[in-house]
Order: sequence, then C-alpha cells, then structure tokens
Amino acid sequence: MLDKNNMPEEFVTDVKRHLQITWTDPDTTESLISMMLDGEIELNHLFGAELDYAAPGLAHRLYLSYMLYAYNKCLDEWEAAYRADILKLQHICRVKEARNAKEQV
Repeated sequence: MLDKNNMPEEFVTDVKRHLQITWTDPDTTESLISMMLDGEIELNHLFGAELDYAAPGLAHRLYLSYMLYAYNKCLDEWEAAYRADILKLQHICRVKEARNAKEQV
C-alpha cells in the first residue's frame, strides 16, 4: 500500500512524467500524491486485490492511464476506455487468488 508520508519518489516521478508535469510545485505534488493514494484504493477495489502499481506490467499501465483521467477530471470515461484491459487484469487476479487458495489446501 502506498503511504502519503512514505511515497516512493521514483513512482511520483514516473506518474509526473506520464502526465507531462515538468514543473516543480509543492501544491501540484501534494494534489498528485492525494490522487495517487485515492487511485490505488479505487483500483484495488476494482481488481479485488492489492497490486503493486509501480512494478512494470498491466497493473502499472492501467494505473498510469487512471491517473491521466483523474488528473484531467474525466474519470467517468476511464472504465469504458479501458474495459478490455480491466477485465483482463481482473481475470489474472482471480486466477492468482484461486491458485493461492489451492496451494493453501
């Protein structure tokens, strides 16, 4: 889980780069970190799992796209635009959960 007081600087920089934020402003950074925390909670709920959105892969790409839509205040359009990838990642999460449950038995 991301933590407001211990946010990985590399991850913040990665999100800023994706959003093409090239300026340094504490208010912008604070607002962005708040969006990042909200995004992690929202996406974890959507995927039914706590994922590492900083790691390369589908979860990272979806997180960055989510942040782009959040930053531009058009989140209502995000799910429709990324439905196929969302369903794919939900399926991956369910398969991993089932596999882990099977290993626990």
